[in-house]
Amino acid sequence: MRVQRDGVIDAAMALLDERGLDELTTRRIAERLDVRVGTLYWHVKDKRALLTALADRILAEALPDGTPPERPWREHLRDGAHRLRAALLRHRDGARVVAGYAPVSPFMLRMAESGLRLMREQGVPLATAAYAGDTLMSYVTGYVLQEQAEPTGPPDGSALAGLPLLAEWATTRPAGGDAAFAAGVNFILDGVRTHLAAPSA
Repeated sequence: MRVQRDGVIDAAMALLDERGLDELTTRRIAERLDVRVGTLYWHVKDKRALLTALADRILAEALPDGTPPERPWREHLRDGAHRLRAALLRHRDGARVVAGYAPVSPFMLRMAESGLRLMREQGVPLATAAYAGDTLMSYVTGYVLQEQAEPTGPPDGSALAGLPLLAEWATTRPAGGDAAFAAGVNFILDGVRTHLAAPSA
């Protein structure tokens, strides 16, 4: 069977989705493709390179279809954060893969450069743009890491005894993680906007 690089990445992604990152091994990928393990290394240098390619593939899913329209940096970052969360959630352990291997991936570097350019063109200082992008990326991956972790469930009533504010929040907070995620994204972007409006900025 003739194997191409995309086929190796496809097989690795399918195995990731089925069994998770801890069960993703080159031996299992080779078995899926019906080849020897050594054959894989003609296409990916090592497992780290393979995981970087998976991170690139997941990040590519977060891009909008076609050329994105020109729009304010706040909308660009907000929508990008929501698309990234959706892409991470589509893959088992997607946040672990991206958090661990995307920082050195070519796709991530190009995506970061594009975001910095958009913000600079709209008058945002480079340092502010870079810190904003890093903070938002860390928030998204951290949030999804918690979503994809083994569920522990909400604390029971006895755990909240004597903690009236937490007990009230536990009974009134919206169900699901969408509202909380959106609130966090808005807090970060509001903070960037406030920083830019400060005289010292």
